Amino acid sequence: MVELLEAIAVEQVDANIFRGRPRSDTALTRTFGGEVAARALAAGSCGMPVEFGVHSIHGYFVRPAVPGVPIDYTVDTVKHGRSFAVRWIRGVQHGHETFLMVASFHIGDHGVRHADPIPDAPAPEELFPADTGAGYEWQGWDIRRVPDDLVGGGAHQQIWLRYTGILPGDLVTASCALTYASDMTLLGAAMAPYPGIAIQTAALDYSIWFLRPFRVDQWLLYDEVSPSADRGRAFTQGRIFNRDGELVAMVAQERMLRVIPRTEKAGSK
Repeated sequence: MVELLEAIAVEQVDANIFRGRPRSDTALTRTFGGEVAARALAAGSCGMPVEFGVHSIHGYFVRPAVPGVPIDYTVDTVKHGRSFAVRWIRGVQHGHETFLMVASFHIGDHGVRHADPIPDAPAPEELFPADTGAGYEWQGWDIRRVPDDLVGGGAHQQIWLRYTGILPGDLVTASCALTYASDMTLLGAAMAPYPGIAIQTAALDYSIWFLRPFRVDQWLLYDEVSPSADRGRAFTQGRIFNRDGELVAMVAQERMLRVIPRTEKAGSK
């Protein structure tokens, strides 16, 4: 089992440059997007005062990242005020930007409080673990999908997930781990109405809002929906709840999603 901490780790190589060393033993043709984004956030969090916690990230996948090749993350501080700080992170591989992220940090404050309630869903213990494949990206994760007839159909799915190892309790580890995990199943919401069709897909942009404290080594319910798919792109959203029913994060992502034409005869499509 590859430790999740290794998959989201970066090392400092200069004053504002950090390096992520991805694994090469992967079945994916591109480095897993959740890994790229999690390491960008890890780099952007380095040196941030402990009272500042990340509250949102917004990223763009501008080029595919090659597995097995290090990615360097350059971090620039755009603003560091009394309550908010903003950092700009660029992921560079082979001299070209592969990923861009803006990360915003906040010390927290007093305000009004409300949140969506957790939707009805069977407990994870009532569901069977999903077959996540042989790729190292999914090793160590327990993922359980709620049956479609209990979700309501359409471009909608519900996933229980947790990391089976024990993670440190700090906010940086939790936010990077959730960034990694949030990209694992979200495409499934867009594909739920189209089982069995062949597609070509890649993440285009990606946002997460961190709302309340959480742990990724405890069960989280990922309520995923795709409000729109058209013109070769699919938009997806996710609400993430902890086992106590608290809404802890919101995710939004748009992906390229092309249908691969079926070849009926040699030379024809």
